[in-house]
Amino acid sequence: MNKLTKSLAISAGLLILVSAATPGWAASEPCETNFTVKEGLFDKKIYKTWQDFPIIPLQTIYRRAYKSLIKDGWIINLTDKEGGLISASQLEGSPGEGGKVATLNVFIENAGKYGSELGSVRVLMIFSVPSALHASEHMVQMNLCALLAGIKY
Repeated sequence: MNKLTKSLAISAGLLILVSAATPGWAASEPCETNFTVKEGLFDKKIYKTWQDFPIIPLQTIYRRAYKSLIKDGWIINLTDKEGGLISASQLEGSPGEGGKVATLNVFIENAGKYGSELGSVRVLMIFSVPSALHASEHMVQMNLCALLAGIKY
């Protein structure tokens, strides 16, 4: 095997090893696949994504989701642990100057009713952005997927 072929083989092997060992990469793939954007009422944009988590109990998922939101700076407005709901918001601008509120609703439920693996838990995130706020679709996707990756680990 010549030096160039050997170097390419080693580089490819290292790339595969690093990719497989990076938790965010592996965890965010379903989130990216399930990501959608829709125009809502009054020019509001609605971003959605979801991911199923096999093996992890629903209560653990709920606790991790709550902690992940707090760590990311979200203000928790409403929780319903039994119903599997967390409603959070972020304020852009100051309240006295007409600041706009972006909301994130997190729904946590048994994924079996969607035909997923029995015992899996589905986490659905719906992020609503008022028309006056501009959010990069890619940045919203990255942030929602990071929140979901924080739940897995």
